[in-house]
Amino acid sequence: MAERTIPWAEEIPEDKLFPLIFRKEAEWSKWWEEWKEKEESKVGLFEKGLAQEINADDSIEVAFKKMVKMALAAEFGAGLVKAKGAAGMIETITSSILVDPELRRQALIIIDRFVRKEKPKPVFERERKKVKKN
Repeated sequence: MAERTIPWAEEIPEDKLFPLIFRKEAEWSKWWEEWKEKEESKVGLFEKGLAQEINADDSIEVAFKKMVKMALAAEFGAGLVKAKGAAGMIETITSSILVDPELRRQALIIIDRFVRKEKPKPVFERERKKVKKN
């Protein structure tokens, strides 16, 4: 059986948990491929948009705003970002990222990759570090 990364538990529908737990590969595989395809396209949109918008001259706050806008546009569509009142939501999310040390660290890593213009690997091809169990 091929090794695969399991998506976050809250995103797995309840009717797909039992096939996963009881290794009913056929049921699980079909759902997994559909989920993966949908998420890959969203991540691809986010990465393409951020690569075009981000600039090495941007301040951290401006770069975070651009990242939040791209994430919202990729997940919910560009209409949400352009909607009346979206600026307040974007500002709130950006402020939350700026004050939370872990979120800020993660956002800085993402921004750094795009400012350096490194082409990131597609999210589902990235290797995960394996933790050794004692």
